Amino acid sequence: MSAKKLFEIMVGLLAYLLITLLWFFYAVPSMWESGTEAALIGAFAGSMLWLAGTASSIVYIIQRARP
Repeated sequence: MSAKKLFEIMVGLLAYLLITLLWFFYAVPSMWESGTEAALIGAFAGSMLWLAGTASSIVYIIQRARP
């Protein structure tokens, strides 16, 4: 594996980790605390979007790994 490809993978993993941590430890708790209906719907919708993105990424990686 070339250094460029390894760098791209590591930057992608870092971006995914940062987005996940920011969403679940910063954005969602503040939405829960506000308690408005719109904030709760936003927290749910954002979490489902994160879940769909994660599942799509896993499927993409599995398909690319096949010879």
